[in-house]
Amino acid sequence: MKADEETIQATLDGSGQLQLDHVPHLPPGPVSVTIRASASAVRRRGLADVIREIAAEQRSRGFQGRSAEDLRAEDDARSADDADRDEELDSARHRPLAGDA
Repeated sequence: MKADEETIQATLDGSGQLQLDHVPHLPPGPVSVTIRASASAVRRRGLADVIREIAAEQRSRGFQGRSAEDLRAEDDARSADDADRDEELDSARHRPLAGDA
């Protein structure tokens, strides 16, 4: 390797940004970059990767999604419905049957 050349391990994120493992030991100025996937780094995309990609694409199209307040309100309403249903089921379980008197 030449004195004006350095190989650095890095990670390419979903937005195309490189995260270098360390700062290059080269003088500031223009450089030429070649990106090659490391054989050990090639991995299958997981669910989290797909979700991140979808979120990035939606943000790039201006999709804002639902607010935390909206999600919380929906969750609270669902919990209230579940509590009501549980109460009805408990009441039905403790009610005597018509022939058990």
